[in-house]
Amino acid sequence: MGRTKTEFTEEQYQMTDDYIIVSAEYRTTTEKMGTLRGRFTQIWKKVEDSYVIIYDIFRET
Repeated sequence: MGRTKTEFTEEQYQMTDDYIIVSAEYRTTTEKMGTLRGRFTQIWKKVEDSYVIIYDIFRET
C-alpha cells in the first residue's frame, strides 16, 4: 500500500455500561492502490478496565 491517509465521516457512537458500538464511513488514500472507500461497524466489550473488539466488519463501496 505504501503511505496511507485515512479519513472518517458519518461517525456514530452508541454506548451502554459494557459495550460501545462504532460505525462510520472511511476513505483511505494510498500510494499504490489509489483511494479505497467503505463503511465499517465495530462492537467493543468492556473487559475489566479496558475494551476489546468482539465484532469488526467493513465493506468497500
